Amino acid sequence: MSLIGRSLFYATHRLRGSRSLELFEQIRHAPRAPAERVREEQLRRLRRLLEHAETRVPYYRELFAGLGIGSRDIRSLADLAQLPVLTKELVRERQRDLVREDVPLGALSQHHSGGSTGVPLTFYRDAAYMDASTAGTYRNFSQAGWRPGEMVAFFWGWNQQLNEMPRWKFELRQWARRFYQFDPFQSGPAEMERWLRRWRTLRPRVALGYASTIDRFAAHAEAAGARLPPLRGVFTTAEKLYPQQRERLARVFGCPVFDCYGSSEVQNIASECPHGSMHVNADFVVLEAEPSAEPGAPQPLLVTSLLNYAMPFIRYRNADGGALVEGACACGGGFPLMSLGIARVSDNFVLPNGRVVHGEFFTHLLYGSAGIASFQFHQRTADEIVLWYVPGPGDGERRRHALRSACAATEALAPGLLRVEARETAAIPLSSAGKHRFTRSDVAAAQLAGR
Repeated sequence: MSLIGRSLFYATHRLRGSRSLELFEQIRHAPRAPAERVREEQLRRLRRLLEHAETRVPYYRELFAGLGIGSRDIRSLADLAQLPVLTKELVRERQRDLVREDVPLGALSQHHSGGSTGVPLTFYRDAAYMDASTAGTYRNFSQAGWRPGEMVAFFWGWNQQLNEMPRWKFELRQWARRFYQFDPFQSGPAEMERWLRRWRTLRPRVALGYASTIDRFAAHAEAAGARLPPLRGVFTTAEKLYPQQRERLARVFGCPVFDCYGSSEVQNIASECPHGSMHVNADFVVLEAEPSAEPGAPQPLLVTSLLNYAMPFIRYRNADGGALVEGACACGGGFPLMSLGIARVSDNFVLPNGRVVHGEFFTHLLYGSAGIASFQFHQRTADEIVLWYVPGPGDGERRRHALRSACAATEALAPGLLRVEARETAAIPLSSAGKHRFTRSDVAAAQLAGR
């Protein structure tokens, strides 16, 4: 590894005031602790969080008072079941009451997510949570042999700041941070050919991002006959990882593939180990599974974030499904095991000008928009997209403005070639798996069926 790369990596953390590297050193060996010690530390963190929530968060102070108990009455992980489930509807209704009252909102970072039910949410985090989340990502990398300062290929959607940045500044920023970002929102064959040329000079050691985008890049490289230097590991997240994708990623990049599980609201819930088991990150979350409605079906998951003190999510039903798995893993780690059932799916849209756009581009256009209860971008043909929306309470003019802006931004992806129309509907049908899909492409589905 380049000494320059390592020096740049540490320097950029210091300049940004990030504690991620310090926290990484503190937590990197935590998964190897004995199971009993893991449970004890998890309970200690849980009790500290509950005491904070009862003291400083209005919703939880009201909740404990209504139940006639205090946070100190939660003496075991099993006792947590005394608290009711936190739903997405409650987060929307009681948003401000779920934020700690001793810190102004302006001091926190605002985030938006739709989750799997199609109901947009607004939530808050502080810098400490973001630093810890990044440290968790470094820990995931380290199990594949990554060392701080080695280049990471990051397949994630660009924000407005990156789009407006001069190219020289973008290249300098990515090189210094050692996270080179490839944009799934612009990921057609021409872009991927450029990625391939850039890849050879970057020589990344790990890749992280959307499973579908990394897989399409791997397929492009394979079809082009490119022989890529092997990676230490590929880490997929934010989407379901399919077996055929895993096989191709391992073949093209010559390394293990690790599936990671988290959500916008609660990050770093679980990650795969080198033995292929999905471990719950017990120092980040407490994970529970509710009984499923049908025998053998994935169980609804309840997640408690142990580190988000700005806006605690306690027993949060995130609309994903899975199961807790008994027993120990051959890796020898003490973190508990789980299996993941239903997870989020985002379609890639193939446009008439050949551009391929990851579905997350469209969802970000309307997250947090007033007066829109739910929405879905549906690509019916290559040149036609329907924006279905369910109106919600709020200013009608602001809703109309948000819809016009979303349609204009979508049409701009293929100027003069794409028709986008917003249509109101009473409800948006769920998928066969019972999930809301913010993006749905009949074009992509037809292409997959024809393979």
